[in-house]
Amino acid sequence: MPVQNLPSLSVSDARDRLLEGASALFAAYGYQAISIRDLAGHLQIKPGSLYHHIESKQALLFELIESSMTDLLYETRQCLKYAPSNEARLERFVQAFICFSDQNPDRLVLITREAVNLSADQAAQLDRLKASYTELLSGIVAADCNLTSVAAKAHATEIAHAVLCMLCGQCHWGSSHHSPVSFRKVLFTYARAIVHAGKDLVQAGSSIALKSPAGSLT
Repeated sequence: MPVQNLPSLSVSDARDRLLEGASALFAAYGYQAISIRDLAGHLQIKPGSLYHHIESKQALLFELIESSMTDLLYETRQCLKYAPSNEARLERFVQAFICFSDQNPDRLVLITREAVNLSADQAAQLDRLKASYTELLSGIVAADCNLTSVAAKAHATEIAHAVLCMLCGQCHWGSSHHSPVSFRKVLFTYARAIVHAGKDLVQAGSSIALKSPAGSLT
């Protein structure tokens, strides 16, 4: 396992170094491929020393994923404040996701790819955070499409799932050839198209019935 090829860490605090190192290794090689010994070797400490800071490798993964999802949720809420219209809120939602993805690529990979390695209780806690995040977007969709009934709001959630699957997919397909500004515009255009298409389906009496694939936030 050539973990020593990863860039060295510059953070002095031991726990911050641990979290940063684990995030980088889990994202680069996969949670299952990295042992406690690998992580200790990357940090240049003895394996037993890690247990002064963590309960287990799985608990460490959960901490990384939970904190990442919490930060994404908080940053998105902040970005949505004072948006003047539903379209502006949708654009800011997309912008918040892209900014988080650009600034924290490893953390987004952990959320979308490594959550399958969590325990049932940990997964349930993460699902509640994901539901809160999805509700932000489904609320935008419901307002934009004028979906007010209980059944109509379920359609808004389906549309939100479709948008989130598109956004999460972009982080797994590698970097875009577009400039950062134009890439944001492209993804916003796609998101808006999905919302409008979903609105048309709802008005036609259809259901999207989208099953969320692995590697999404839904």
